[in-house]
Amino acid sequence: MAPPEGLLASAKFSEVFVWVKNLRKMRAFYHETLGLPIAYENERFVELRTGGVPIALHSGRKAVGRSKPHWFLEFVVRDLDATIRMLRARGVTCERVREEPFGRISSFVDPEGNVIGLEESSR
Repeated sequence: MAPPEGLLASAKFSEVFVWVKNLRKMRAFYHETLGLPIAYENERFVELRTGGVPIALHSGRKAVGRSKPHWFLEFVVRDLDATIRMLRARGVTCERVREEPFGRISSFVDPEGNVIGLEESSR
């Protein structure tokens, strides 16, 4: 079976999120120990710059168990609604669209339960 044309091929892979239990401790490790510069932070979130895709430490979710993923991928897309329609047409279940200060977001899971986020930036 040939891979589907387009869809996320032109989307920008924006960052890797890591769900953390102790944001202060993880911030110190990634920033002070590993030396990654902080691009943005608030009380629940720290985005660290790397030579490629940023790492986002996020404490805004309930702690996850050992068997569940502690990270997810995020793609920035131009048209979130169109992307969701295409994914649904291919049998993918997408979460409802949420409005956030930085844009509109949704997500879906891969066959092993890893979360893949979609963002339509308001920037």
